[in-house]
Amino acid sequence: MTPQLTAAIAAIQPLSPPERQQLLQILIQSDAANSQTDLKNLSNHFVQGISLTQLLAVKTPPTVDNLKNISANCWPPEDSIEDFLAFLQQQRQTVS
Repeated sequence: MTPQLTAAIAAIQPLSPPERQQLLQILIQSDAANSQTDLKNLSNHFVQGISLTQLLAVKTPPTVDNLKNISANCWPPEDSIEDFLAFLQQQRQTVS
């Protein structure tokens, strides 16, 4: 934890829970507004015909070193891939 974050946490300790929640909402709204502004600026740059190189200078995309870092783990553990493939085969035969 950075010293600035430690100081900020110490500064909000005297606040009541509703005040802390209000502060959190303000921070989230501020961050969302900044994100929307960034997106609008990038969109405007794109529409104005700015080159990809110039866009990359404004915002560098993250590098993906490992596909597992961006994969979603949404397959239910109780369902096997074999059961799914059998179901899919059955549905395709029913439609034909």
